[in-house]
Amino acid sequence: MKYLLVALLVLAATTHAALVDWNIGVSVNDDGSSDWTAILTYNGTVAKSDYFMLSTLYNVETFADNQSVPCDVKEDIGTSIVCNNIRAQTLTYKFHTKKFVDNIQNLKIFRYGFSATQTVDKIHITVGMPLGTALVEQEKLTGTGLTPFDPDFGRQTTDGRRIFVTWTFDKPLLGQPISISAIYENIGFDPFTLFVIILVLIVIVFIAFLAFFTKRHKVRDILPMLTDGERKLMEILLREHGEVDQRILVKETDFSKAKVSRIISDLMARGILDKVSRGRKNLIKLKKEVKQPESKPAKLKEEK
Repeated sequence: MKYLLVALLVLAATTHAALVDWNIGVSVNDDGSSDWTAILTYNGTVAKSDYFMLSTLYNVETFADNQSVPCDVKEDIGTSIVCNNIRAQTLTYKFHTKKFVDNIQNLKIFRYGFSATQTVDKIHITVGMPLGTALVEQEKLTGTGLTPFDPDFGRQTTDGRRIFVTWTFDKPLLGQPISISAIYENIGFDPFTLFVIILVLIVIVFIAFLAFFTKRHKVRDILPMLTDGERKLMEILLREHGEVDQRILVKETDFSKAKVSRIISDLMARGILDKVSRGRKNLIKLKKEVKQPESKPAKLKEEK
């Protein structure tokens, strides 16, 4: 008798547990489908819980207090998920659906409506927009009677990658219709276009590196044909990636300004260097196409 009384008390507590929090998270995908997580939290242990969506559901997963449990999935005008013989305080439903997104010209609108089928303290709904999209500006909706999100007490946030809108409904009446919507548009590149752009950039960088490497190789080939002073300047240019201030050449070679100018003029005349004036300084640069210089008949002794 004692054990029967305890069992009845447990059953009564299980049966009369009330729903205190209903949390719905929606992640909208590029193709208009969406991934859902609905978490129902009760103020006590329940033996049964169910969830209904007016849509066909895919990849349904159910958890009781974070433990995977088998539940019945039935399709009729919508899809019902029924979990029996459980003892849990929190039920989690995860699924995928292909409904709820429509096109409005170049914009997309996510709409979701349902009724409060159980008394509950709070219902939270958070909708995450696809990557590369943002909520539309109100100016684009002028004359349509629409707003970027509805109801307008929703709160817009971001994690730095995606835009989210969250609504909280306090103590909705049993059977009260609840409807939310969010209108968004693409602001970035689709994945394929982004892939093509990245690929093109990689090719450009590779070509630039190859051109620099080839030029560097050609310059090294002509070093033995230069005088000691010319070679010293060229080695500094190679070290500085083909571009250097003329004053640095004077400082690092320890040559006089006149001698550095003379060497530069000679190498310019032979199609090896370029000089670019920028303000009060001269930038000495290796030519993009380095010509094979003519050999000098003899190397003159260099002067400081």
